[in-house]
Amino acid sequence: IDLIDTQIYTCDIKSRRMFKKPALIFLWFIATPLVLATSVLSLSTFNKTGKLDFAADFSSFEVTATTGLDPQVLGVQVNDLRPHIVENFLKGTTLASYSNYIVEVSDKYGLDFRLIPAIAMKESGGGDAARSNSFNAWGFGNGRSNFNSWEEAIDIVGKTLKEKYVDRGLVTPEQIMPVYAPPQIETGGKWAQDINFFFLKMENL
Repeated sequence: IDLIDTQIYTCDIKSRRMFKKPALIFLWFIATPLVLATSVLSLSTFNKTGKLDFAADFSSFEVTATTGLDPQVLGVQVNDLRPHIVENFLKGTTLASYSNYIVEVSDKYGLDFRLIPAIAMKESGGGDAARSNSFNAWGFGNGRSNFNSWEEAIDIVGKTLKEKYVDRGLVTPEQIMPVYAPPQIETGGKWAQDINFFFLKMENL
């Protein structure tokens, strides 16, 4: 009898082992979809409540490949790259630190933001060659005009370009040159050529 019981017990163990693996496989196929569905539902709930949001909107980054600028802190929206462009253009010159103000004044008077820095670079190397304490980087009055500060000079230059040039339809370097730098006409228009060169340079910064 003991032998028979032992044989029955052994057969029972073997039978359990035979059904153990199929049962585990069956449970895996049932449980896995349930776990995935629960995870997706949880993520969806978090997104709706704002507690978890993987869909960060990076469309606000208007930095293009041509600017060469790479924001270091994600989440900081860069709307206006013009001050950075002007600063890079004037880098190493006296006027470099006034880039923001140059753009502000350009907007104030409806000017192409490149015009004030381009003329400054042409006439005095960005203010470096301006007469001492004159703050005149734009050759105003054949270089004899004086201003009290760079801020005042930038504003007066912007206002003058607006009233005496832009308002009269003189908007391109070629149109501005005969009034701003008449002698340059005899040199084949080099003044306008240089201003256009600086415009292009700023476009590629």
